[in-house]
Amino acid sequence: MRKTADGRGQTADGASRYLWRSCQPVVLAILCLGPIPQVARSQTTADTRAAILLTLPASSRALALGDAWGAVADDESALFYNPAQLARVRALAVGGSLQNYIASTTLGAFAVAVPLRYGTIGVGLRLLNYGSADEIVPADGSGGQAGTPTGSTVTAQDMAFTLGYGIAFGSRHELRVGAAVTYARQEVASYSGGAMAGDFGAAYSLANGWDVSAALQHLGSNLTLASVSAPLPFTWRAAVAAPMVRADAFTLRPMAEARQVSGAEVTGVLGAEGTWRTGTSGTVLSARAGYAFRGSADARAPFTVGAGITLGRLQVDYAYEGFDLIGGATNRVGVRFAALPRGP
Repeated sequence: MRKTADGRGQTADGASRYLWRSCQPVVLAILCLGPIPQVARSQTTADTRAAILLTLPASSRALALGDAWGAVADDESALFYNPAQLARVRALAVGGSLQNYIASTTLGAFAVAVPLRYGTIGVGLRLLNYGSADEIVPADGSGGQAGTPTGSTVTAQDMAFTLGYGIAFGSRHELRVGAAVTYARQEVASYSGGAMAGDFGAAYSLANGWDVSAALQHLGSNLTLASVSAPLPFTWRAAVAAPMVRADAFTLRPMAEARQVSGAEVTGVLGAEGTWRTGTSGTVLSARAGYAFRGSADARAPFTVGAGITLGRLQVDYAYEGFDLIGGATNRVGVRFAALPRGP
């Protein structure tokens, strides 16, 4: 705990303001790129949303598609986008991905999906590490705007633990429904806070090859850090995928998704994934691209691209995302393993 010049501990409210200013070079840089308006104030007012981690990418394959993933999700990462799609996972699946996000931050996700007799259960972890900033003891009467470095550093990170379940109905497993519960936690120096949230999703596969899905995410309580409280980023998303086009060893599937985070504009994404199966070896090469329609103030570039390779039961995926307003780009790499599918 910091102390003022006379040695007395500061109030929680003062501490939270101090910690925000201490970490501001690190935290502000990441928050300003999120899809929530006025996010620079999200640590100090309840106008906006806490736990921005919940709105960030959680899969290399999904990121390459601009996160237009809801209608086609078929692996363990469905837990983070639409839990209903966990029902598509018919064998043990384990995967994780890591992204060198902006301002020396690190974004990662890990998930496991396990089919049961009825339905599929998923467990996952997401992490956003903001790095560290110098600790500063504020000068008396400065209101936290000036101070003396202590030589120590403070760190900040967001974490989210998710447990979900999806089940399919119908002779073709065409109807799928699911739900998930998430515990989101934020830590800044010695202060931390958490909140519970729920997700609900549904998906349907038409006989003609079209897929549609919808989900409500992050319905829950406020997250309080020290004396600062803010609601979670309630999100709705609706997605559609056209029938897959096949030509010998090639496939192509277009998709689209619309979504909105509470307090923000509705955004849309168009995506496409193409695959090429190389002979009988079981090797599959994939190429993906997405284009997002966002507000002009969003720092992210509209285009995302990526690629992947499947070698038997092992799959490696890559995604690239640029940032127009600040320059530069980030790269995400994911690795996943899928066991042999169970029977129909």
